[in-house]
Amino acid sequence: MKWNFPVLRGSCLMVAAVVASPPCRGADEALVRVIDRPAAGAITHYPANREPLAPSPLARLPMGAVKPAGWLAKQLDLQADGFHGHLTEISDFLKKDHNAWLSPTGVGQRGWEEVPYWLKGFLGCAILTGNRRMLDESRIWIDGALQSQQADGWFGPDKGRTGVATDLTGRDDLWPNMIMLFCLQEWFEHTGDPRVPELAKKYFQYLNQLPEDKLLLGYWPTMRGGDQLHSILWLYNLTGEAWLLDLARKTHRRTARWDNVTDTPGKELPNWHNVNIAQAFREPTTYWQLSRKPAERDGSERAWRKVRELYGQVPGGMFGADENARPGCNGPRQAIETCGIAEEMLSDGLLLAITGDPAWAARCEDAAFNSFPAAFTADWKALRYLTAPNQPQSDHVPKNPAVQNGGPMFQMNPHDHRCCQHNAGHGWPYFTQHLWYAAPGNGVAACIYAPCVVTAKVADGTVVRITEDTRYPFEEQIRFSFALPQAARFPLSLRVPSCAPPPRSP
Repeated sequence: MKWNFPVLRGSCLMVAAVVASPPCRGADEALVRVIDRPAAGAITHYPANREPLAPSPLARLPMGAVKPAGWLAKQLDLQADGFHGHLTEISDFLKKDHNAWLSPTGVGQRGWEEVPYWLKGFLGCAILTGNRRMLDESRIWIDGALQSQQADGWFGPDKGRTGVATDLTGRDDLWPNMIMLFCLQEWFEHTGDPRVPELAKKYFQYLNQLPEDKLLLGYWPTMRGGDQLHSILWLYNLTGEAWLLDLARKTHRRTARWDNVTDTPGKELPNWHNVNIAQAFREPTTYWQLSRKPAERDGSERAWRKVRELYGQVPGGMFGADENARPGCNGPRQAIETCGIAEEMLSDGLLLAITGDPAWAARCEDAAFNSFPAAFTADWKALRYLTAPNQPQSDHVPKNPAVQNGGPMFQMNPHDHRCCQHNAGHGWPYFTQHLWYAAPGNGVAACIYAPCVVTAKVADGTVVRITEDTRYPFEEQIRFSFALPQAARFPLSLRVPSCAPPPRSP
């Protein structure tokens, strides 16, 4: 990479500059300095943390503000044309007849995680590619979820058993709704549909009136309550209604304690299921925004490091947990679920916004570049359930007990692998969204690198269009070009990867 200003090297450093574009008087006086992370400050053009939440060092841009280009656009086009973009044609879980997610009363079949898992990535891919077929299909499911809200605030599947992986029935199982709330937030970012915050408010009011011991019942909701916490804080930052913070506290109390990392063998974390780890380890730092307790601020970092210490001695940014991490099984033959990789990428992007720590950007790149592509065929026509660094065979033959799972978990197959088949599609869309963030001082920050074009409000509301021209990580140069309707000065932060060579003079 070629840097035209003095910098220090390190994956946990950023360069902050004041950009004047188009060139204007005083532009040559732009300040350039090296920082550990962006300092929290005013971000007025995009939703950021309100008091009493910890100030935001970065704020996420809406899905679609960053448009993929080059190899990244190709991956999303392949996804749209591949099995995931056509999953309604091959998945029984996405059949519309009697589907509980399309029922105005929430009564029906196929009402667990598969629909929102799929929609989470399908909608993001549709927005980023502008695929009209996919956008129209997404609207059907979004409208179904919005129209399912009952008078008391509940929405989504209501009665009957929601899935074969849980004993919970109906309203006891909050887990599927947690995922659908992510989908609805994507939709709101793209369309501004006022029905979304209205639904979220009524739903959270319903949850808030539940006795605490009736909230987050069962295994999956308890493990993954951090997803619900994320959505509660999202709505608080839109509305500022204080009762939402009480629900956030209650949600945290009912969620597995991912901040309680120990050295007791076998009990270092509350659970060793790989997707639970990749998805739920972010909960402590998410809650730190409200509690501001240092132990919770650092809780996600401690959990991430403990997992890598025990099961991450392999390349690729992930860890060995072929369904569950197991003592003694920490070599390169141990695998990871495809949706575990996608969830790690999403967690890293969310933690980057919460903390401003560019280490999360480096970790996201590691998983995205070195593990995620290996889980799919090159044409996105199929995926496998488990992927390991040392994997000479990818066939239908069971590999257990060397890996925990029996069955054809290594086989590339578009019709199988249920949870990953539906969920893994959100990997590239959220990766694209998290390339750029809004930064304090009404600037922008390039934190994860890939070819793209970002359009964002800066300075006093001027809209800047920045084209990032690169083949990174396949080449070492990144070129930025700026287009604005008028002269404007705004802060620009760039993450300096640890692989960057010493800077050169202009």
